[in-house]
Amino acid sequence: MDPKRFETVNSNTPQAESLEAFPIPDGAVLLAPSASRRGFRRFAVAALKQALAERNLLLPLGPQTDLDNHEHLLSLNRFAVQVVTSGITADEISIPLKHWYQTGLAPQFLLAAQVDEENDVVWFPGVLTAPEFQELVANHADQKQEIALIPTQFRDGIDRLLRLVQLLEPSAIRRTGLISQSTLASDAVSSVLDWLTGQLDEALSSLGGELVPATAGAFRSASASAEDALAVVAIPLGLDGTQLCSGETAANCIERFRLLLIPIGVDKPSSLLLRLVPFLEGDLLPEGLALEAKQGELTQLIAANFSKSLEMSFPASDDSLSITIQFPDAHPLHLPPLQLPH
Repeated sequence: MDPKRFETVNSNTPQAESLEAFPIPDGAVLLAPSASRRGFRRFAVAALKQALAERNLLLPLGPQTDLDNHEHLLSLNRFAVQVVTSGITADEISIPLKHWYQTGLAPQFLLAAQVDEENDVVWFPGVLTAPEFQELVANHADQKQEIALIPTQFRDGIDRLLRLVQLLEPSAIRRTGLISQSTLASDAVSSVLDWLTGQLDEALSSLGGELVPATAGAFRSASASAEDALAVVAIPLGLDGTQLCSGETAANCIERFRLLLIPIGVDKPSSLLLRLVPFLEGDLLPEGLALEAKQGELTQLIAANFSKSLEMSFPASDDSLSITIQFPDAHPLHLPPLQLPH
């Protein structure tokens, strides 16, 4: 096969039998054939790995446990990257917008990959930064599930992504996405009572939250013990420079901590305990890290000052509870509104 051309099926013919020559774009990645490689995402990830190897770039790439899952963002040198794919001859590339409506969890880069599975070829048309994408779709997204761009709207191939993730710090691109604070405030309230039946809603799950056993290790507090807890939701958090991270992205941060949400009671919850603790027992929280919560007219704010934990408690109430994690010069991380009815 000519290294600059490959054969592709002409889908306009009824039998799809005729072939036409299609030029390989400059900079396309030619992969070694693999019988186990299936799906555009696997091809794109394999091509990204090969591009890193060819350039002798030892940049961390994750998540390690589920790298080929198209539902997940990639973490490349601590940046959140959404990979969007299409066939090699497609005129449009569809971009799912689920991640872009999650404030604090939105992608920082959008990488386009066009794939020819039959010939093991991947072409990266280019990259958009989050601000570029937000500006491009500002008047067109409006709560859509997905949006389509043409390949030429992406810029400068794979090398632009590799250059930017080396030159910039993750804190340089905020993960604000397409959601406004007014939209966030109107989101459905998450019921704490659902946790008692093992149900955790999608909004908390998207932050990496999970229900965990109420072990004694989770409690170093005079106001509650493991026996008092009716449920424990743990949300992994991290600090990358001045960028607050959550979920899988937090796992790559040097400074890591957890927010524990703990309904307390005997037969039913009477209060909700909030505890911000270091990931490793005995560590200190980052200086200046703050926990703020508002319930009706009641507001509490506490900041770390050589602190091993931050803690506050709110009574059961029909008022929703808004929780925010803050750090100086960082974009605050907002949780979905919670409610613990009395």
